[in-house]
Amino acid sequence: MKKTAEEIAADLNDIARRRRRPRPQKDLSPTAKPGETKQVLNRIQQLRAGGTLPSYDYLELKRQYEQQANQDVQQAQAQAKQRRTERLLAQADLNPEWVFANMDREDPVLGHHIDMAHHFINAFDHWQEKGGAAILIYGDFGTGKSTLAGSIAHDLIYQHQKSVIFQQWASVVDRLFFGVIEDQESRNLYRRALEEVDLLILDEVAANRARLAESQSSFLGHLLRRRRNLGKSVIIITNHDPQALHRAVGDFCFEAIKAFHPVDVALHGPSRRPDIGDYRS
Repeated sequence: MKKTAEEIAADLNDIARRRRRPRPQKDLSPTAKPGETKQVLNRIQQLRAGGTLPSYDYLELKRQYEQQANQDVQQAQAQAKQRRTERLLAQADLNPEWVFANMDREDPVLGHHIDMAHHFINAFDHWQEKGGAAILIYGDFGTGKSTLAGSIAHDLIYQHQKSVIFQQWASVVDRLFFGVIEDQESRNLYRRALEEVDLLILDEVAANRARLAESQSSFLGHLLRRRRNLGKSVIIITNHDPQALHRAVGDFCFEAIKAFHPVDVALHGPSRRPDIGDYRS
């Protein structure tokens, strides 16, 4: 006999009601049989009395755990620092020989400049807050200009994890003006890196030139102004003294340099490169 629609609906409602009814939960909590807990306690007391149950100093265990955790954190931090240092060194493209350990502190000229360089490094974050700082290193070929700047860069990377770009001015010009970097997007990224890196070192600026091309001088002036606005420091290396550099780069660019109130570092005398000797002899 077929059920009516009302009966079918009633059956469905009954099924749904049974499904909604909470099912009794199985008791999974641990239970001890009568006397079992007492047996365990007695066994523990026997082991302790026999000296076979180790006794724990929980404060000492906690200290050891925290010490190990701190060591793990320090190791992870050291590994992360090492990876970042390697990336920063690759970006900076520095000569590995340009370090203070390879400079003669007993040299009457270098000793004073090395002390100045360490002061610049230690106060680097202060200079950033004040709008950036600049060092103008000038002198003859082989007198240690690049080595001094590179040593500053190495210490900033290793000690302070600062980003550095060390670039010859001719290389900057080739990349931005003569198509070494072909597509515009890559040129824009390179220009932005020059503007935003923590320390920009420009080597051989206007080297052996009485006058920079107007487009290059203008670009350098704008680059330095941009870095000044961002509080980013710069080191300029040249074979011109300040007066000759002024003539070579023009008023617009030289005023951008002077806005940093740069420290002038004059390196003169015979070559300090033992492999080439005095280039003037």
